[in-house]
Amino acid sequence: MRVIISNIRDMLADNQEDMIRAYIETYSCEAEKEDGTKKPLNPDIERFLSSNAIQFARMKTAMTYLVIDEEDGALLGYFSLAHKPLEIPAGGIPRKIKEKIKRFSALDEENDCYSVSAFLIGQFGKNYAVDNGRRISGAELMKIALEKLRSAQNIVGGTIAYLDCEADAELIQFYESQKFTLFGERISDNDGKRYLQYLNFV
Repeated sequence: MRVIISNIRDMLADNQEDMIRAYIETYSCEAEKEDGTKKPLNPDIERFLSSNAIQFARMKTAMTYLVIDEEDGALLGYFSLAHKPLEIPAGGIPRKIKEKIKRFSALDEENDCYSVSAFLIGQFGKNYAVDNGRRISGAELMKIALEKLRSAQNIVGGTIAYLDCEADAELIQFYESQKFTLFGERISDNDGKRYLQYLNFV
């Protein structure tokens, strides 16, 4: 399968906002169960795409990429990337990971954290409205996202990618299968939810 990866900021520059919104309308993060009912997986991912992705692209806060099937133009999934400062607790990471981080970061002894500039995978999700999310795998979508980060790395540098996820067993299993390492957790100021924080090296 061949895919097109479209940065919506580039699409906006080409006066394609109507096309972006048409793609957004086809996106769903609800999986269909065997009995035909729908199971909401992550409403925040759907909400971000419909409410924030265009605005954030215009503000250059985060760049959203649409992953489109070249053959029939179906939206298979999307991800959003940003570059942000990150604090990594020195006591919350395996020694092997800590040794890598020490190569390009200094320890802030006052709060016992390493401060680094990192790539954030802010949003990441398949489109379950297309073949119930089976046309592209999560691993394939992650590979595309990391390839984009490596392209950015070649221009501006950077070594660490990180993300937050809900404390859900399936999500944990997926991200750890993609070689992400747990380094902390946070409580959202918006909804009070607990999120696990994972990092990987680009």
